[in-house]
Amino acid sequence: VTITPKAVTVTANDKSKVYGDDDPALDATVSGTLGTDTVAYTVSRAAGEDVGTYTITPAGDAAQGNYAVTYATGTLTITKASQNAVTATPYSGTYDASAHTITASAAQAGSTLYYSTDNATWSETAPTWTDVTDAQTVYVKATNPNYEDALGQATVTITPKAVTVTAND
Repeated sequence: VTITPKAVTVTANDKSKVYGDDDPALDATVSGTLGTDTVAYTVSRAAGEDVGTYTITPAGDAAQGNYAVTYATGTLTITKASQNAVTATPYSGTYDASAHTITASAAQAGSTLYYSTDNATWSETAPTWTDVTDAQTVYVKATNPNYEDALGQATVTITPKAVTVTAND
């Protein structure tokens, strides 16, 4: 009588988390065992914490008693966090023949700031005004590969400079 090992598959379960959170418990589903039989395995994942996908790998011996075990990977997906924010400070001053704009910063290090005057066309260079102008709105967008985009806005207002003209006697 010849008895061959029964095929068993250990498949890593897909998981997800938000950037900055702890990893969820990694586990796998075993299919093909009989009764209360079990097979031994471990589960680990590829290193990395940035937004993206990482392979979850179950591992163990191929031959385990009455079973021939194969292993199938899963995926850990890390999604963007929502904690980014923009701080935008307006400029309001009197005409001085210098160019002026808002100041802005992002809450998360590594963010890139983009500026727009129409909330549609974006540039890494903040727009500036030199001459007298009513309030001009500048929109700011902070992007970061690990965080959702954040938006803010502030205005630039330049008022006329007072000039005194004195007639000569």
